[in-house]
Parts: sequence; structure tokens; C-alpha cells
Amino acid sequence: MKKSILACCTIGLILAFGAFAFAGSAPGTGIKQTSHDLSSGGKGMLWDGGTLADPTLDRICIYCHTPHFAIKVPAGNPNGDYLPLWNHEVTVATFQTYTNGISPDDPSHMLNATLGQPGSVSKLCLSCHDGTVAVNSYGYAGFTKPAVAGKSVSGRFLISTDLSNHHPIGFDYNAVAAADDEINPADTPLNGANVYGLTIGDLLWKGNMECSTCHDVHNTKNEGVKFTWVEDTQSALCLTCHKK
Repeated sequence: MKKSILACCTIGLILAFGAFAFAGSAPGTGIKQTSHDLSSGGKGMLWDGGTLADPTLDRICIYCHTPHFAIKVPAGNPNGDYLPLWNHEVTVATFQTYTNGISPDDPSHMLNATLGQPGSVSKLCLSCHDGTVAVNSYGYAGFTKPAVAGKSVSGRFLISTDLSNHHPIGFDYNAVAAADDEINPADTPLNGANVYGLTIGDLLWKGNMECSTCHDVHNTKNEGVKFTWVEDTQSALCLTCHKK
């Protein structure tokens, strides 16, 4: 009997630990344990001890947000107008935008849009992913972290300032959809079994295609494992917008 109880307790602990270890890893389960969780228990692997003044708190949100002394608009970022209680240094880089050349065979289905610089919401993402700003460059009061070396993203997480070979952002989605019969209109529901009832238009930023049109950075209403609103099985994410 004791052995049975011990076995049950052991299995229970394993299951509990497993649930803790993978909490947040699944789509739609929150930011904990994802690669955007930069605490010591997260998958971000960039922990610098929380804030140096209170390392035992080991927080998650502070790398991007703060309830007090956040960056003001426009003083902290003259090129942006969206800084949601923002606590991280914002990129001021100039980005090389997407280019697809000219197709003499089917010019009607090339991107026919004026590409501007990434919008404010995209610049928040790029403030880590363009590689010009350290991930641990947070804390609005000067963005200084004494005795802590700057830690920047690398590898597949590094997008850089050259966006010429990345999916275009910073363009008017509706204008492109109106001119191209292979682009779905903005009121099109997302592909797959989307339980949130989201449409393409819900994910545009001021009508523009931006990073957040494909990615849910907090892992709350997405169905894809890479923060994508739709899991890309059978290219379901791509085929939400593209009629191919």
C-alpha cells in the first residue's frame, strides 16, 4: 500500500512539474515560459537578474513595461506614437524596406504599395530584434544598467535593420487588397479553428500591415507556437491573407 501511495505521489509530482515546466509554451497560454519570458525561469535565456536593485523579484513584464515613469510620447521616441507604459529603449534605426523586384510575367501580383518605415507597434518589436538595442536596455531613467553587459538577440531571433528580404510591413493593407485579387479583404476571418473570431482587420495597425498582424507577442490569443495568430500547418497563416 505504501509503495502504491509513493508511486502515485511520484507520478503526481512529475505531472505537476511537467505542467509547470511547459506552462505558457502552448499557444494562447500566456507569456510565462515562452521566449518572451526573460525571467530566470523563462525561455528567453537573457536574464540579467531582474532589476539590480531588487533581483529577487525576478520579473517578466519589466523588460518592456512599467507602471510608473514610462516613456512619454513624443519625448522618448519622436518617431513613434505608441508607447504602452513602455520601459525599454526604442530603436531609432532607419530600416531598409522590402523589395521584390519587377516581374514582367505577372506584374499585377507583385507588391504594389508604398512602403514606409515600420509603424510604432513594429518598432517596439524591432527595439530588440533589429540588434541595435540591447535586450536588457530597460528602465527609462537613462536606460543604464551598471555592471551589466548589454545582451542582444542573435541567430534566428536577429532580424537586423535590413528588412529587404523579410515579409513587408508598414503598408496600407486595404489598398493592396483592393488592387490585387489574390489578397483577401480585411474582413476575412483568420484561417483555422480560431476561437476568438478575429479577422485580418482586427490585426492591422491603423490599417497597416505590421509585425503584430502576424504575431501575438504575449501568447494570449494566438494559435501558433511561434507567437503567430494562426498555426502555419499547411500554410494556414499565409493563406489567411493570400489567395493561392
